Amino acid sequence: MSTAAIPPKAPEDARISLHPAASIDVSGPWLFWPAEPAPALRRSLERHGQLVPVLVDRSGASPLLVAGAARVAVLAEAGRDVLCLDMGPLDMAGRGLAYMQSNIGRELTDQRVVAAMRYFRAIPSTDMAPVFELLEMEPRSKRLRLVEAWLGLPAHWDRLLDGVPLACAELLAGFSARDLAALEPLFDGLSWSRGNAVNLLTWLRETCLRDGTGAAELLRDCGVDDILAEGLSPKDAMARISQQIRQSRFPRLSTLERDFAEAARRVASGTRWRIVQPDQFESDAVEMTIRARSIDEIRAAGAELARMAAREDLTALFPAEDA
Repeated sequence: MSTAAIPPKAPEDARISLHPAASIDVSGPWLFWPAEPAPALRRSLERHGQLVPVLVDRSGASPLLVAGAARVAVLAEAGRDVLCLDMGPLDMAGRGLAYMQSNIGRELTDQRVVAAMRYFRAIPSTDMAPVFELLEMEPRSKRLRLVEAWLGLPAHWDRLLDGVPLACAELLAGFSARDLAALEPLFDGLSWSRGNAVNLLTWLRETCLRDGTGAAELLRDCGVDDILAEGLSPKDAMARISQQIRQSRFPRLSTLERDFAEAARRVASGTRWRIVQPDQFESDAVEMTIRARSIDEIRAAGAELARMAAREDLTALFPAEDA
């Protein structure tokens, strides 16, 4: 078990000292959350100076930053010394815990949780209890299960968490390394909703299992590379990709939907009626609706319905099950 079973605190005799920003080592892997200085922090440091010291470990040749990278960055730009609080010698887990403790209050996004977990999981024999507490995760929670599944993906996938909901982690874990490489362009620059992403990956996985093929081949056959190269808006690109993958997964249903939509447009053309198939062809029922604002519109709709009923091509709205 790690010697840092609880988040470390500064020693009672901790010393505060000034150091040139350039002398502080800011390369520690425990600084695992982006440290882009917020405008409010810049204004505060410019107007009032550094009111809160950064945390360092001074047990080595130069101060080792434990927390406060954004403040160090701003002060370095201004050429000012940095006020540092020495936390004393800490091990890798202790530095990570102190870093998270100093960042209490930051939003625990999926990206931040995954970054923290990836850091601590790489430290042998780490006690994860304080990590879970600081990340506000229960040991047997669904979110932890999804994070653990995500950690099984290549580390560079972490940057895609803006476009890939964490809910997809277990689905992605079922793909080979080759298929994951083929899937990356689907999420690089495209931000999918949870439902759409889960549907897309489920259809891909099921189609691959049905056809005995890989995701790379399936995406090629569906023309996904061409869609991504067309310069469509992200919304249109995602809609086209989803449509192609769904058609591959449900070819019969897609054909029925296409034929029905064409028949409905033809039958209802020139009328105020809307014709839909309400239950994905689980029955032969059709649903016909209008919106009327007056008695005259109701009477006009009735006449339109009578004309539609006299058409000879109504059978197209009721495809036979073996058609």
